[in-house]
Amino acid sequence: MTDSTPIIPNATSEEPALSVGAGSAAVGALLTLLVAFGVDLTEVQIKAILGLVLIGGPVAVAWLIRLRVYAPATVARLLRR
Repeated sequence: MTDSTPIIPNATSEEPALSVGAGSAAVGALLTLLVAFGVDLTEVQIKAILGLVLIGGPVAVAWLIRLRVYAPATVARLLRR
């Protein structure tokens, strides 16, 4: 049997979505910087890296947010205890 007790998110954690958005922007900026300083990345390689970030970003956002927020039903259940 599984334990249905929710994991209490870190109370000091703020804006979980912001961290992934900032990370995606940082990857784009880093790629631009690498190319500007002579790292030989082809256009295909850059598109592949950015594509990975574009797919992985929303998945990471969903996971991070899910770990740090409660559904209204969960809050109601916790308040009844």
